[in-house]
Amino acid sequence: MDSNRPSYTAAASLSQARGLSSSFSSGSGRNAASSHISKTYRQASTLFLTRRLPEALSTVLPLVSPTQPDGPDGPLEPAPVVKASRSSKVKVWSLYLTVLNAIVELDSDDGKDAFGTQEWRTLCHKVREGDIWEEVIRNGYHGVEGDVDAEVVINLYVPCRARYVPGQVNSESR
Repeated sequence: MDSNRPSYTAAASLSQARGLSSSFSSGSGRNAASSHISKTYRQASTLFLTRRLPEALSTVLPLVSPTQPDGPDGPLEPAPVVKASRSSKVKVWSLYLTVLNAIVELDSDDGKDAFGTQEWRTLCHKVREGDIWEEVIRNGYHGVEGDVDAEVVINLYVPCRARYVPGQVNSESR
């Protein structure tokens, strides 16, 4: 792994999320939260487009992860994306799912180099086994499956279906 690149850790991303949560619950209100979500989304998108997948994931992860602002024993607060407008929520979840899909599609050696063996396997397992669906429902839609936006469902379903349709030819091998 390139020693100049910051290493990805989910723990570091979640600690960033704690800071986000406290800024959202402060007196700055919904506009500050919306502005921060938009700014973070743009940053994560740029990182994704430049194929900096670990950084893209660690940037978007705090938006989709519940936080514990009072420490590990405190109550969980909803993920910041819950407070976003519908269009921002769809964009954030779609980007998160797209980043995860790109990570799963990495060559094994590249994935292990970028994320570390255990973290890469954990991310792949989460996507391949469908755990990501439960995460989206729980963290983004208050546990109500029927509230998940159609665009998010499509962004979750299409990459999974493309990977598992028998007899389908991969576009890269044509």
